[in-house]
Amino acid sequence: PSRQLEEQDLRQLLADAIGKMPKQERQVLSLMFHEELSLREISRVMDLHESRISQIKVKALQRMRTLVEKEWPMKGARAASAQRTH
Repeated sequence: PSRQLEEQDLRQLLADAIGKMPKQERQVLSLMFHEELSLREISRVMDLHESRISQIKVKALQRMRTLVEKEWPMKGARAASAQRTH
């Protein structure tokens, strides 16, 4: 039960973070994770160079990581640590 609550909290935190992002960052993440498009496909959809899409993606993920670590310090650090070990 507590793990489910943690997952719900994290999902809500991520949804809030995405909602606060600039439009291009939201769009890139949505196309990557919801539509499962490649960087090349996203570049066609958004009419931007593939390298620009990569820059936007990196910035969006950094923004999310910073917010998670700020809002959820211990859990965020554990999650990041666990992710690096897998």
